[in-house]
Amino acid sequence: MEKKVYNLSETSLGKITFMDGTVFISVTFVADSGEKINEVILVPSIEDGIRKFPGFFMELGFKYVQDKLTFHNRIIEWMGENWFENGIKSFQKEMAEVHGFPDFLSMDPMEWVKSEPEMVPLILVHIASRFTNGYLKLPGSIRDLEISVRFVKNVLAINFWEEGNPVPKIQGMHTNTPRG
Repeated sequence: MEKKVYNLSETSLGKITFMDGTVFISVTFVADSGEKINEVILVPSIEDGIRKFPGFFMELGFKYVQDKLTFHNRIIEWMGENWFENGIKSFQKEMAEVHGFPDFLSMDPMEWVKSEPEMVPLILVHIASRFTNGYLKLPGSIRDLEISVRFVKNVLAINFWEEGNPVPKIQGMHTNTPRG
C-alpha cells in the first residue's frame, strides 16, 4: 500500500469545535432509479433534530421514492417486528416523559406510530443512537435503508489549500512540473 505524506504547516491543522449536543445524521437508501442516495443533516441539538429530521427524511422520500406509502409502511412493520419494546415503546415513553407529550402514553404504540408519520424517522434515529451504537441497517426489501447517528464535539480539520502546502499528485500527472 502506498503511503502518502504531506508536509503540512502548523497553521494548516486545527480543531473545529461544535456545540454540546451537535449531531450528524446520515440517511442512505436505494432510490427508484437504483442510485444509492446518501444525505447528511447536521443539527446543533437533540431538540433541533426532533424538529428538523422528520422533514429532512420525508423530503428525501418524496424526492426519490415513488411509492412512499409502501416504503413508510414497510419501515413501520419492520420496527414493529424487530424493535417494538426497545424502539417504538421506548421512544413513545421518552416523548411523553422527556419532551412533554404525556398523552402519547395513553395510545397503543403501533396505532401511535401509524397516526404520527413524523415519528417513524425519529424512532429510527432513537434505535440507532440508543441501541445499535449509532448505526442501523434495514433489510434490502426496505431499500437497504441505513441510518447513522454521530454525536460530535470536535473534528480535526486540515487546510490543504493554504499557501505552501503541497498539492497531492494525481497518478500520471506531476503537478509541480511547469507546463509549456
